[in-house]
Order: sequence, then structure tokens, then C-alpha cells
Amino acid sequence: MQIAFQCRARPQDSDALEVFQKARRVFIGYPLVRKEKEYNPQALSDCLVDPTCPDKEWDDETRGLKHTRNFTRNRNFVRRVTEGSIVVVPRPREGTAYLARIAGPFEIVDAPPWRQHYLNLREKQGLGINDQEDQHTADVAQGWPVDGYRPIPLSRLPGWLRRSLLGRSTYNELGPRHPLDESVTACGVLDQIIDGTPPTPLDWTLDPEMIKRRLINRLSTPSAFENLAIALLQLEYPRETWDHTGGPGDGGIDGIGSNEEGEVVGLLQAKSYADSAPQLPELSGARRYAAVLLPPNPKEPRNGTKLLNLDWIARAMSRHWRRLPLALTLRVGEGIGMESHSSNLSET
Repeated sequence: MQIAFQCRARPQDSDALEVFQKARRVFIGYPLVRKEKEYNPQALSDCLVDPTCPDKEWDDETRGLKHTRNFTRNRNFVRRVTEGSIVVVPRPREGTAYLARIAGPFEIVDAPPWRQHYLNLREKQGLGINDQEDQHTADVAQGWPVDGYRPIPLSRLPGWLRRSLLGRSTYNELGPRHPLDESVTACGVLDQIIDGTPPTPLDWTLDPEMIKRRLINRLSTPSAFENLAIALLQLEYPRETWDHTGGPGDGGIDGIGSNEEGEVVGLLQAKSYADSAPQLPELSGARRYAAVLLPPNPKEPRNGTKLLNLDWIARAMSRHWRRLPLALTLRVGEGIGMESHSSNLSET
């Protein structure tokens, strides 16, 4: 079974995408040197433990090591990546993701011809190049061949996939399926994008089920969801003033609502994903809201906190679409007097 996964292409703090592209490969880090061998960049297949080796060999080489988590993670992950799987290398600063299909089996390349290119790139970036001590060559020697990287606008990737690209993991599996439709897979969506299938223009709608799907496809960051929840509360209570307070040191409160006298009348905590809705502190005279995007029906909060789940968000958008910029982006509304344009968002 093919999977889709992201790889940061940043071994030991270096932006190595250029090497990935020219070598037409994707590499994973944390190479494991054999116990009885010296590191040798000219004979890496001999001095490194292959994550695909038999169990007994793996157990012998890892027994007694203090730090095996990343090595074991490599071994488990390598087994899941098959030919035809899709790798995504995100570059948010460029507004781009680079997509490629796996074109062959995992391997460790001896004396990789791109070795000097990579070391030169590290030096140019002001990073260390002591290969013997830090095993830089090994970082760009174990992985898979790919069929070539295609630059794709990040906006072409649905939000439920983009969320998986924002962490700091060296690599991680994406998806694998749409949160609201198990028939839609990460691999299937990315396959269509790689093949050049154009996005489907969005028709205007007030159907809550369609709005839910578009929200999942659009909202990819916690901040975006926090701002939407605050905007909807502002529209629900136009005589109040709702401010976004989310950020470091926010104490778990993402929004505060005040009346015309400046008194706090509402508190909001928003979570893009939470199996259980967050519990807000009690504040005399203040309403409390817990907004959760996914899953659609999280565990209800207690102590009088009101849950704003995906269904509430979608229905609130259908009520307030005329004053909500995101409604225009998602084509939520009647579309009266508005020209219909193509969108970078598809229904998947």
C-alpha cells in the first residue's frame, strides 16, 4: 500500500532541498553506524546498519544503545514506504511544496556523487562540515530514488494535509484519509495534483455539510481557526467587542469578549484538534466557549462551557456569510451579485 509523507529536507539544520532535487532522491536522517565499524563515507553500505536488515541483525546492532528511538522509527517507517508513495517537501516561505513519487526501493548509497555538493552547500549556509565527526554524508545517503520534484503552490494542498506539514519532525506520514470522508486518501489527492488535475471551481452554497468539508480543506493553522471562531462570536453578539488574545503566554484563552462598559462577558478557547473539548476557568458573569474543529463531535465540556463544534461553526457561517471574509473565500452564501471565480480549493 502506498502512503504519502512529508520530509523536511533539513539534515542537521541545513536546507538540503537543492541536493534532494539534483540527486532525484529523498533521504532520511539518523544513520546508525555499526558497532564494529568505523564511519567511512566511501563505504556507507558497509559501515551503516540498513534499517531493512533482518530482525536478528537489527537486534544485535541496537542492543545496549542508549538512544534507539530515532533508529527504530526509521526502521518502522522504511517498511511502510513503497514504490509509488508520494513525498512532500514543504517550503512555506516560498508558498510552495515539492512533490515526488518514490521510484525504487530504499538503499544506502556508497560514496554518493552529490557528497561534495552537499558539504559545499552546508559551508555556504555557515554550517559545520566535519564529516568524520558529524556524519554529514550519511545524512544524504540513505533513502529512496524519486521521479523528480514538482513545485506545487501550498494552496493546492487541502488544509487537512497542510496541517501535517507544519511540525518539526524530520519526516511523518500525512493523512492518511480525509477526516469526513474515508474514501478520500492523501495519496489519491496528491496523485491528482502531481498529474496536473485542475482544482474544481467552488459553487456557492449554504449547505452546512458542504461548508464543513470546505472548512476542513481550508483551515490549516490553529491561528486561522481561532480567528474564525472569534469572528463568528463577534457576529453572534454585535454589541460586544471580541478580541483575539491567543499566543505564547495566553493562559489558554484565545479570545475575550467585553461589553460596552469594558467588562469581560465571554471567554474562548479554540483547538484545531481535541478529542475532549477544553475546560475554561470559571469567571463570574462571563460565558465560556470551547471551539473544536476536529473531530466533528469531541467530548462535551463540563461546568457550563458551551461547545462550538464543526456543526456549530458551519451553521454560524451560513447565518453570517454576508459579513464574513472567509465565507467569500469558501464561496459560502447565495452568490447574488457576485461573479463566480475559480478557486485553488477543491472539494477534497
